[in-house]
Amino acid sequence: MKRVLYFLLVIVLITSCASTKENYTAVQLKKFNEIVEGKPFSINSRRAYPRVTAALNSLPANVLLPNGNTINMIDITGHGSVFNFNKDSLTKGNLPYYGERQFAGNYSSTNIGIEFDAKITNYKTSKTKRDNHQIKFTVRDKNSKTESYDVTLVIYKNLKTRMDINSTHRFPIQYSGVITE
Repeated sequence: MKRVLYFLLVIVLITSCASTKENYTAVQLKKFNEIVEGKPFSINSRRAYPRVTAALNSLPANVLLPNGNTINMIDITGHGSVFNFNKDSLTKGNLPYYGERQFAGNYSSTNIGIEFDAKITNYKTSKTKRDNHQIKFTVRDKNSKTESYDVTLVIYKNLKTRMDINSTHRFPIQYSGVITE
């Protein structure tokens, strides 16, 4: 009897410790493969994750941010954030920026976000450890002759995205979103 219980316990432990395999729909995998092959795509960013610094942390978040947001996670759904990508060229990028500037710059009254509409350089594409698609590139700011961005974009098989942006003038920020038509 003890042997049977021991055997059942081992079986339960083995099956409960097995890794879960993620399932993707055929539509998601088809769209993912089209993106890997170089088809144009757009990203609808939904959340921004600024780097929390002492200065940013000292701001009154309850006054500056809508309910449900924190200083390290801001819901940007409906802010009109645009990111259109076509093979190895960026057709448009406009994302809100939350964080600190490292160098003095010109904050115009119309643009305090991250905006680019230029030819990209240092374009590299690769697979991640989990067979997701990663794109790295550098692009200049549309409104500044001196600011540029190093962008690392990861596209997951379920068509969700993570975009890390490192600026020459600002603290880094990360965005998450989804691929749209």
